[in-house]
Amino acid sequence: MDWQAHFNTSLCQEIEHQPGFSPRLRDALLYAVRSPGKRLRPRFVKESGERLGLSGTVLDLCGFALESVHLFSLIHDDLPALDDDDFRRGLPTLHRKFDEGTALLAGDELLNLSYSFFFRMNGLLPEGRLLPALRYFTNCAGSAGMIGGQMLELEIVRSGATPDLPTLLKIQDLKTGALFRASILTPVLLAGHDESSETFLDLEAFARSFGFAFQIADDLEDEAQDQRDSVKNILSLMGRESAIEMAIKGLESSKIALEFSATPFLIDLLRSKR
Repeated sequence: MDWQAHFNTSLCQEIEHQPGFSPRLRDALLYAVRSPGKRLRPRFVKESGERLGLSGTVLDLCGFALESVHLFSLIHDDLPALDDDDFRRGLPTLHRKFDEGTALLAGDELLNLSYSFFFRMNGLLPEGRLLPALRYFTNCAGSAGMIGGQMLELEIVRSGATPDLPTLLKIQDLKTGALFRASILTPVLLAGHDESSETFLDLEAFARSFGFAFQIADDLEDEAQDQRDSVKNILSLMGRESAIEMAIKGLESSKIALEFSATPFLIDLLRSKR
């Protein structure tokens, strides 16, 4: 069994063994976990943590936490109150497959599970490591990170204003970039490095470059639809060629970028869109 299949199976087992779930809520959670996805964030956890010597159990729990909060964000992002999407990755969104109330509660439970996975690391690490990592993870997931970026985007949509480039870059840095930083840097803190260490700062620079490049690749995937709908995004405001070149340059300038398996695939994708 390859790593991704192992990860998916293990996370499903974690959900199946949780006490107290109604059958409908459990089915909704398993539907979310079994949806197609690259599992980039837990893969970053694994690759970042392995280079720092963290145990497989700690990396599994940290990966479960990151993927749970990511799935929570997707479920809520698809709801009618936010993006109102009917499909994700070719399948009905969770609130269409089940209902809005179940989708809200499934997202809430995934966020709750992400913290329970963290607390299970207690006793598996030297004293003093868990709290800084949990604090960083919480900031990346919350109003200083992913949720804050979603709120900023919602305020702009409701105002009817056309966002400028600095605003779009801020949304990207929070809504998309923060969870990539959490995936790559939470293991650094679990391994005992602080936020001023050379290891942390090197990996932070890579995480920010990857988050930006990932957003440009995402904009490129939606390019035709966005042009038809006159959607303003980073790609359209920076200029297509400039955005692609900046994304590639950012990845290639990081001395550790190629230590992560997603990097060459993302660079190749960006080059193919030139």
